[in-house]
Amino acid sequence: MQVVIEKLTTGARGMARWEDGRPAFASGVLPGEIIEVDRIEECRGYVDIRSFSLTKASEKRLVPTCPYAGICGGCDFDFVSAKDSAELKEEIVKDNLLRISKLGALPSFLPPVYGSENGWRARARVHVDMKNRRVGFLPKRGKELVEVRNCPRLESRLNDMLCDPDALIRTSRTTLFQKGVNRKTGFVELSLFNGDDFVSLEDKECIRTISGIKYHVSGNVFFQSNPTLLPRLFSFIRENVVGESIMDLYSGVGTFSALFENEKRRVIAVERQKECLRLSGMNAPSASSFTGDVALWGRNRKDRVDTVIVDPPRTGLDSGVPEMISSWKPERVIYVSCNSATLARDIPLFKDYAVSKAQVLDFYPGSSHEETVVLLTHNS
Repeated sequence: MQVVIEKLTTGARGMARWEDGRPAFASGVLPGEIIEVDRIEECRGYVDIRSFSLTKASEKRLVPTCPYAGICGGCDFDFVSAKDSAELKEEIVKDNLLRISKLGALPSFLPPVYGSENGWRARARVHVDMKNRRVGFLPKRGKELVEVRNCPRLESRLNDMLCDPDALIRTSRTTLFQKGVNRKTGFVELSLFNGDDFVSLEDKECIRTISGIKYHVSGNVFFQSNPTLLPRLFSFIRENVVGESIMDLYSGVGTFSALFENEKRRVIAVERQKECLRLSGMNAPSASSFTGDVALWGRNRKDRVDTVIVDPPRTGLDSGVPEMISSWKPERVIYVSCNSATLARDIPLFKDYAVSKAQVLDFYPGSSHEETVVLLTHNS
C-alpha cells in the first residue's frame, strides 16, 4: 500500500492516513513524500510503519555525507539541510501548539535559529567495548557497537579522543568498577564534555566560556550541547526578562542564573540534582540556590516574583507546577523546552497567561530533537 506523508510530528515522525482513516506514522520521511509500505505494527488507534520503500522523494531530501549514516543511532534526521531542518521543526512546534494547546491563533514566531550541521556538539556519551577495546556509539538497529573514529557532529577535541581512545579505555576501567556496564548493551558508558582547555571525562570539572561567562561544567551534568547557538537563547531570555525578582526553576548548573550576575536583581535558583547545584553556586554565586523537587519546594512560597524561567526535562513540568507558578502572578514566564509536545500540554495550565512570542532553536541538527523558547505574559 502507498501512503502520502502529510506532515511531521514530534520526533520528526511523518504522519499519513491509513486506508481506514487511522493515522500512520513513519520515521525517516519528509512531508509530501510517497512511500510503499512493507511492514506495519498495529497499535491502538494508529498504525506504526516499520519498513517502507521511497516512491517519491521530497526536493528537500539530501544524501547524508556521514560515513556512518544509517548505521549509527546518533542521527535520525540527517537527510535535510540545516535551514530546512530548522524550518521543519518550527512547523512541528506550531502544529503542537495549535493541536495540543488548542490555541486560537499562533503567537509571533521569531525566525528559527540554526547553524552549521557539523562540528557543533560539545557533549557526547560514548560506549566502550572493554573486551575488544573498541569505542563508539550504539547502532540504529541491532546490538553491535558502531566503532567511530570521526563523528562530523563533534567538536574537534572530542574527535581526537575517538581517534586515540586509550584515555577513554583507561577511564572505563574505573567506571566499570564504580557503575558497571549497561545491562542492556554490555558496554561501559562514558560522558564527555569539551571545555575550554580539555575534555571532561565523567565528573572531572572543566570550564567552558560562553558569551563571556565562564561556566563550571563536567561530563556528568547537563549542559547545552551546542555552545555556538546557545548565545541566541541567552539573547531571547535577556530581552524578555522584566523586573527585579527572577526565579530560575530546573536551573541545572545555573546556565540562566549566571546571565544576571553583577546586576541588581534577586535571583532564586531551584534544582533537584545536588551536583548541578554545587556547580551553580560557582556559576551564579549571587543567586539564592535551593535543592529539591520544584513542586514541593514552591508549594508554600508566597514571594513576589516578576519573571519565572523554567527549563524542565523532556517530560515537561511536574504536576501542579504551572498552576503553582500562576498563583504567584509573575508578569512573565519564559519556558525553555526540548519537547514541544509537553510544552504544548503545559501551556493551557498557566491560568491567565497567553503565549505572546516563540522561537525555535535547532540546537541538534542531524537529530529530530528540537528546542523551543516561548514567552507567556500575564493577562492583566
